[in-house]
Amino acid sequence: MPLDPPIQRIIDLLAAHRDTNEPPGTLEERRKLANATMRLAFTGRPDDVTATDHRVPVADGEITVRILRPAGLPAVAPMFYFIHGGGWFQGDLDTAEVELGPITSLVSCAVALVDYRLAPEHPYPVPLEDCVAGYAWLHANHAELGLDPERIAVGGCSAGGNLAAALCLVARDRELPMPCAQLLDVPCLDLTEMDTDADPEAILDFGGLTPEACNEFFDLYLAGVTDPRDPRVSPLYEPDLSGLPPAVITVAEYDPVRDQGERYLTRMHEAGVPGAAFRVLAHLHGGWVIPGTITHALVGDLRAASVRRALTGTLAP
Repeated sequence: MPLDPPIQRIIDLLAAHRDTNEPPGTLEERRKLANATMRLAFTGRPDDVTATDHRVPVADGEITVRILRPAGLPAVAPMFYFIHGGGWFQGDLDTAEVELGPITSLVSCAVALVDYRLAPEHPYPVPLEDCVAGYAWLHANHAELGLDPERIAVGGCSAGGNLAAALCLVARDRELPMPCAQLLDVPCLDLTEMDTDADPEAILDFGGLTPEACNEFFDLYLAGVTDPRDPRVSPLYEPDLSGLPPAVITVAEYDPVRDQGERYLTRMHEAGVPGAAFRVLAHLHGGWVIPGTITHALVGDLRAASVRRALTGTLAP
């Protein structure tokens, strides 16, 4: 199946741009270019949304949690806690708003974004522990922040989907308040080395995320120290998935981590956890973040509907 035409045109333009420019050399240059490219897809923050940045203490430092609050919310509002992607080594609060999409216009809830520290300077478990700390901080300060602690859903995209899934496992095992739902967008859930010769017709010809890139990202996150089969690194290796919140998983047809999300749904079903998965055809890893495609609007609607139902208690029977 060919790619969605608007996506193919963008890939062609990016390929032509790469042909005439030297690739970034340092990690910081790569981050700067990737973040700037992501911000090109930003459709703008609604005028009625107030954004406040909060400093949150964590082990050996501080992180920032940004709270987006649309006008007209009740004094005690539900919340969606969203974790950005970027291979654990790039991305920030601004790219998180791009990935989040127009949800503040579609759901009557506050949104929290977490600026976790990045690998390789801060390899596993720092990014995960930062996300857990931000989540725990929301609960500890819910009264001051005007949040309903019983109605907090978590979600994330790509590496953020990995961190959101791992956060739910940590919350269960540490007896933290459990999120009311987990929304995993193109999640990477198995960080063992990917076969770079696998599925040759699916990904490599389209310029999307490749197995080689995944392996590089895994190495940056794990720093050659952590076992990739650690269940808090690779949730697919968690032997017991019982007691987790309902899940909605979205995957892309042309994505080397596509099957991981679908396998995770199967594992959760086997453990008695309700959930649903949607495979978006003719798209690359998270390609619907790009405006100008039908799926940009529809996947945003799907996420909004999932969050809305999670926060009103109607997602799962």
